[in-house]
Amino acid sequence: MKIAGFVPLSLCDYPGHTAAVVFTQGCNFKCPFCHNAHLIPMDLQGSDLLEAEFVLETLAQRKKHLQGVVITGGEPVIQQGLAPFIAKVREMGLKTKLDTNGASPMRL
Repeated sequence: MKIAGFVPLSLCDYPGHTAAVVFTQGCNFKCPFCHNAHLIPMDLQGSDLLEAEFVLETLAQRKKHLQGVVITGGEPVIQQGLAPFIAKVREMGLKTKLDTNGASPMRL
């Protein structure tokens, strides 16, 4: 999974819940009004990305302060490894919220 950003605590991205936010890299749209336009290119590599294991370890350390995790982007449903990542988050007892553009309903 290509993770381009991580916010360890948000009080506004998952209404009514304390949450972390994971920003995925890449999107299948190029909307001119996108507020995360820097996440649209799918070709970022290496040091520009965060390791999923780092994010999961951080979530595990902070899970007593969190109720959920928001996975957004870019467009998260185009990511390889999304389902296993969500499963690991849920195994920690955290809720998940998926922010998607809805272009791939069969992947949901």
